[in-house]
Amino acid sequence: MQKLGQSVFRSLWRTCVIAPLFVLLLAATAAPPADPPLLVLLDETGASRNGVPVLRLHPDGDRIRDALLRGFSARWLRLYNLEQIYLHKKGGPAPEPAYLLLSSQEGGFPRFGFYLGAEDKRHAAYVDFHRDSNVSGYLGAMDQIFPHELAHVMVQQLAGAPPPGGSNQIHAIGVRTDPVMAFQEGFAESIQILALDDPETNAASQAAAADPRARETALARLRAYQRELTARWAPASRLRMSFVLWFSTTEQSLRYHAVKANAFARAPQLPAPLLVPGDPYAAYLLENILPGGPADPPRSAARMLSTEGVISALFYRWATSELLQQKYRDAAFYAQFDASRDQIAPLENLYLKLFHVLHARKPQNTMQLIAAYKAEFPDESEAVDAVVHEVLLGQTLPSAPALWLANRDFSTGTSLFDQLRRVPRPHTFDLNTASVVDLLTVPGVDLSTANAIVAGAPYATLDDLHRVPGFTPALADRFRRMATEMDALKSSQESLESHFPIKEILLSYVWRAVFILMGTALAGAILYRFIRQVRWYRAVLNGLAASLMCLLAGWIVADPLFAAAAVLLLFGLPAALWQLWRQRSVQPAFRAFLAWLAAVLPTVLVQFPLF
Repeated sequence: MQKLGQSVFRSLWRTCVIAPLFVLLLAATAAPPADPPLLVLLDETGASRNGVPVLRLHPDGDRIRDALLRGFSARWLRLYNLEQIYLHKKGGPAPEPAYLLLSSQEGGFPRFGFYLGAEDKRHAAYVDFHRDSNVSGYLGAMDQIFPHELAHVMVQQLAGAPPPGGSNQIHAIGVRTDPVMAFQEGFAESIQILALDDPETNAASQAAAADPRARETALARLRAYQRELTARWAPASRLRMSFVLWFSTTEQSLRYHAVKANAFARAPQLPAPLLVPGDPYAAYLLENILPGGPADPPRSAARMLSTEGVISALFYRWATSELLQQKYRDAAFYAQFDASRDQIAPLENLYLKLFHVLHARKPQNTMQLIAAYKAEFPDESEAVDAVVHEVLLGQTLPSAPALWLANRDFSTGTSLFDQLRRVPRPHTFDLNTASVVDLLTVPGVDLSTANAIVAGAPYATLDDLHRVPGFTPALADRFRRMATEMDALKSSQESLESHFPIKEILLSYVWRAVFILMGTALAGAILYRFIRQVRWYRAVLNGLAASLMCLLAGWIVADPLFAAAAVLLLFGLPAALWQLWRQRSVQPAFRAFLAWLAAVLPTVLVQFPLF
């Protein structure tokens, strides 16, 4: 019995004491469960299923992951995680990490729906970036554009897909589009400024933002571009022909420097010779590309709210408002995000409030968001009004309806990159945001009538145009027809960016370049042979060489005069020295140099803006 008792005691000891202690020891020494990742990198497989791509986990990408898990990008990933928790608590799907696809697709885009191997992720969003994109160190690098594109994802998850806004033009920082597009793009672009200003952002990206040369170069290009568009003679000017090479870089500079200065709230002064009825295309380009200066007049408030550069400035000032950052809500508000007030930094606090408004009220433009925010948080109305008043330069929010018109008598290119209008689109505009340039595109509207229409805005209906001095019954009929054209255009409109005709646009530059090359080469050959009596094949070859080198150097590297000097240095001077050595005479050497100068002269003339 004693042994039996000892045996039972030992069994109880092992079962009730030793075993639990051992389990507790293992639990204490085991690694804690890993937190779910904030960012997952994906790779293409080339396959698709049910209309969406089949993707896989990226085998590498540590450099990109490390860069995006620091600075503002890391803060935005945390906000994305909080937004996912919030949506789940509101009845949405389980939280997902942020997905980044490194693909062969140019540009950065928000996407929705994919398969991760066999796992169905059609409810999930991801950002699509080209695998060779610059990760940091440049204005517009991935550490700025990734949170920008993720912001598009978040706005759509919270407020739903945006409705058609009216504009049929691809957006850019200074382009007047419509309130919906301006809101979508302006909100996301404000994130880029915060990313560059974040103290923990990559040092090379900070240096790119602080470098005054980037801003100076951008402004110098814009001044030269304006000179080309204003000139009476500039058939193959440098910045028009190389627009696709320099504008993206310049726009990234404008997204930072011009937006911080709220420069797009002011209308740039346009040269009077460009303000002509019929086809004021040069004026249209300048109006939608150039930022305004401190002394330029304000745009109308309605036009500002349709310009993403202004909306970006508004949300940048909103995000940096200490009053809006520091105004915390009650504990129940943060419980929606599985967080407590003391876990939320001031900037996060500001965005969580915006997320809540986007989901609760579903605003689709800036005016709707402002009204919804003030309705949700009336005690913050004064701080919001202060931001709006500053950005709109003291103007009040407009209240007139949108009166959209489509003018098939005036075509713009499909995006600013389509400078030669290879893929034309009928010009659309809202009468209540119209500028003088918009109205001059309408047949029958002269400068005085256009100014009178702008001065008389806003209009409740098209019939209100009858009060405008000089507005005739014929013009009234034309405006009604444009409204009918707009209705027809809206019903057939498709996504511009998903069907962007980049090959056709680039082809227009190629054909224009070939035409200019052949013309200047022939003219150069004639002038060369006039000075030097050589065989035609030599004259043609030399004219072609002079024209080709001068055009390429003038369009890509430097101005036409520098390009001409390069041609003379590489061809003219060696030809002159060869003749001097061969004939021991200055006259044939001078004639050879002069012939090359004549050969390059037509190319300089077509590139150099004159008059």
